[in-house]
Amino acid sequence: MKKILPLLVFRCVALGLGLGVVTLLGMDKIEIKEAVWLLALTVVCLAATSLGENNKNTKKK
Repeated sequence: MKKILPLLVFRCVALGLGLGVVTLLGMDKIEIKEAVWLLALTVVCLAATSLGENNKNTKKK
């Protein structure tokens, strides 16, 4: 469970950032430039999750 928890946290952060950007854009409370930065951070979180899963799968083989 301890090895899965960081991956779950990164996924939850990415989901929260993505939903936050969509919500704030819908309410016109955020500029496009700021939204792009937040979405870039979302992609970084998802990439870290992907790297963690890939590393976990490699160790099993």
